[in-house]
Amino acid sequence: MHKKIQFFSLILGIAAFSAGCGDDGGGTTETTSTTSTTNTTATTNTPDQGGPDNGTDPECPATGDVEVSGEISEDTTWSCPSYLLTEHIFVTGNSTLAIEPGVEIFGENDSALIVTRGSQLDAVGTAAEPIVFTSGNSAGSRTTGDWSGVALLGSAEINSGTLNAGVLEGRLEGLEATEARAIYGGNDNASSCGHLEYVRIEFAGAELSPGNELNGLTVAGCGSETQLSYIQVHLGSDDGIEFFGGTAGMDHVVVTGASDDSLDWDLGWTGDVQFLVTHQFANLGDRAIEADNLGSNEAATPRSNPRIYNATIIGGTATNGILLREGTRGTFRNFIIANVPGSPIDLAATTNDLTTEWPTQLSFERTFFFNNGAVLETADTNDNGFDESAALMPAARNNVFGTDPMLGSTSTTAPNYVPANTALNGQATPPAGFDTTATYAGAFAPNAASPWTAGWTSFPAN
Repeated sequence: MHKKIQFFSLILGIAAFSAGCGDDGGGTTETTSTTSTTNTTATTNTPDQGGPDNGTDPECPATGDVEVSGEISEDTTWSCPSYLLTEHIFVTGNSTLAIEPGVEIFGENDSALIVTRGSQLDAVGTAAEPIVFTSGNSAGSRTTGDWSGVALLGSAEINSGTLNAGVLEGRLEGLEATEARAIYGGNDNASSCGHLEYVRIEFAGAELSPGNELNGLTVAGCGSETQLSYIQVHLGSDDGIEFFGGTAGMDHVVVTGASDDSLDWDLGWTGDVQFLVTHQFANLGDRAIEADNLGSNEAATPRSNPRIYNATIIGGTATNGILLREGTRGTFRNFIIANVPGSPIDLAATTNDLTTEWPTQLSFERTFFFNNGAVLETADTNDNGFDESAALMPAARNNVFGTDPMLGSTSTTAPNYVPANTALNGQATPPAGFDTTATYAGAFAPNAASPWTAGWTSFPAN
């Protein structure tokens, strides 16, 4: 746990407190401003990475964390080795919170970092110095749901909510109904919620309110200029990553040990994803992917319609690998789906006629299925009689059943997701905008010598 020492300063006669580090030696001045008290905290936690100031800047504590509370309403840079979130921290006022490589952010109790509509989070680490969001408890005593997580709220389209000035707006679940900072959605599909790269989010998912947990990473109404690359979400108590509408995509993503779904989407999400790993652990989790458009109107527009290429899906004890329902569309190519106890893919619909959607609006092709409990469902009760087996097994889909991808290891603490079977090569060529050289099934080329997970991912049990 954290032992706290507080420092105070006065600016223009108004009580304000520094949550940052002044000059980082590289010409960048850190100016953290809040509307409420921000404290500097000394703690027994020693950061794993350390930021560029490495505790040497006089405005950074010699030991411990910079304690953050209140609202960040001006452009701010975090460059001290570590920060402690003590509550829901909102980034507001069209401002940008920048976090430098190697910085660690600890979350206490139900604390969260919520970037409001119009503001941005620029958390850009490196493979050698990732940015880490993790539990405020000491290493070895951490668990799922120790803190809430990170939420990005943007101004891109969604397909359900409250109509305001001609656009639909949603609300981040779990916050007070009067909380104006919880709103997302709009009509700017090219907008940005920021840039996250080489970022780990661990042990998140605490409740914002009873029954409403925050995902490790929530991306709500974010536009296509949002950049999400090299991201790991580990041991969260709700979904790993969830998209609520918008057009943001992501690449090089690992979700491990989610207590609910690894990847979830609804409300008309239309982003692109490439190089995705989802790994459900034993006795944890629901599905690798749970995908919706809108339950109350499956044909609502914009219609959920992502494109996902090069994914490795590893089951745990969850019944199904991938559930596509409530009107979602999508293009899914070059997957490996392995070790799912039940059906690897389940297509469901209440009113939507899947026979008219498949395979023009919704399709799985060039996918390897291995060691799953049920090969595929035939006609069942949740999809108006649609036959997944008949849809996925024809030669025209080029799916492969029973071929071992020869993954290096599916250990939960030291996994190696690189396959050894060269039969995975020669699959679909991703379209423009993707890495078109990735003509193989799964998130890694067979026998890749330097997997993109090296150096920045981590798999602590607690």
